[in-house]
Amino acid sequence: MLEELRELSPGAILLFSRNITSVEATRALADALRAALGDVLIAIDQEGGRVARLRLGATPVPSMMALGACGDEGLAERVGLSIAGDLRRAGADVDFAPVLDLALEPQSAIVGTRSFGDEPARVAALGAAVTRGLQRGGVAATLKHFPGHGATEFDSHAELPVVGAGGATLRERELVPFAAGIAAGARCVMSAHVVFPALDAERPATLSPTILTGLLRDELGFAGVCVTDCLEMDAVAAHGGSVAAAVAALRAGADLLTVSHTLGVARQMRTALAHALEAGTIEDERMRQAVARVDDLRRCLARAQPQTDPDPHWVAHQVARRAITLVRGRARLDLNEPATVVSFEGESADGVGSGTERASLNRALRTRGMRSEILRVPLEPEPEMVEHLRAVLAAQRGRNVVIVMRRAHRHRSQRSAIDALLASTPQAWLVSALEPFDVGCFPRARNVLCSYGDGALECEALADVLTGRAGAGGKLPVRLPASAP
Repeated sequence: MLEELRELSPGAILLFSRNITSVEATRALADALRAALGDVLIAIDQEGGRVARLRLGATPVPSMMALGACGDEGLAERVGLSIAGDLRRAGADVDFAPVLDLALEPQSAIVGTRSFGDEPARVAALGAAVTRGLQRGGVAATLKHFPGHGATEFDSHAELPVVGAGGATLRERELVPFAAGIAAGARCVMSAHVVFPALDAERPATLSPTILTGLLRDELGFAGVCVTDCLEMDAVAAHGGSVAAAVAALRAGADLLTVSHTLGVARQMRTALAHALEAGTIEDERMRQAVARVDDLRRCLARAQPQTDPDPHWVAHQVARRAITLVRGRARLDLNEPATVVSFEGESADGVGSGTERASLNRALRTRGMRSEILRVPLEPEPEMVEHLRAVLAAQRGRNVVIVMRRAHRHRSQRSAIDALLASTPQAWLVSALEPFDVGCFPRARNVLCSYGDGALECEALADVLTGRAGAGGKLPVRLPASAP
């Protein structure tokens, strides 16, 4: 592999979970890559929440939507600083974060808790704070996915989304966080494989000179490195092919072209770029400009004097705890009674198959001295299972019932199951574990909380709130559907 990479001579390397076991092992890999390739940039998607490639040996970080529920710019900057510390220890110097997409589409699973929320000014402030923290820590921040992936339910990994908002709306909404991130000094911006007809009716942003040069460079004044989202994603690969997309993206104004799966495709892209340069399809000056920007980023990072956060674990736990939001009712369980946790679970719940056992609210409650048991239920349970659940709960009177839902607004049988459980146990606590859009489906639920993630950090924070060790001080970072009270 190193010999193939030497021959390819890429400008940067992006590491995924499949390349990573621990911080220490990742550092060894990064050192080997630099020994083979020279002073190459090394990037990782370390957003926090469900998209965090570094886990073993790294500080766990709650989702950006949890930060949105906190609304604390100081904490957000410290989160960025904390992430930068882990990346630097792992040998990486570019973070493909933060996500500045607005959480505007309840049916979207691709953005979800990766977003700070749906309000442009709040997302702008928090995104700029995380950007400052990352770069204080010696890591280049990457604002993504420009000019915004949050107003569509479709996933550009699988198809080509379209955002039909007008130009004025885009400038008042999607572009506000990116303008703030650029003003905060972000060194990189990642393009979205999304079509914006108000800006360019024919091409997705990644392939559009109007968007990557006219809007990003000329209008917003961005002078750093523009990196594409993966060019093997079907949004572009299925519409003309990855190789043709590489040529088009470079012509449009991109500086780094991302290939996430196949070295053979990367080699084909290199050949196509060389031919395009020789034929004049790509101007010599455009190629030199892209190389110069990547070289400038490398030199800038080499000169950085990184700062570190004195207590990153405190920061992470503080965010997770302060994010817990009480939508209505009461947060505290009856500590004199045992608890039954009904947890709707499945791989599609978070869009990222981790292959590890899901963190457990049940376990967190037990470590706080409560008697507790868990009933694990599929995301789409069969009617027979729901009837069995109702019978079990009916036979367990005098217990706290906590129902943990995951995107019930997107799973019809989960929604029906929760309705049935609430009808027989109306005093139950209902927890939205991911995006809180599902809260709107259950206006009659008496006690409703949101955690914006279902990892160990969030389970611990939720258990603290449910047992009265902490208050639920978070605020909803998104507007709930109209059916919510």
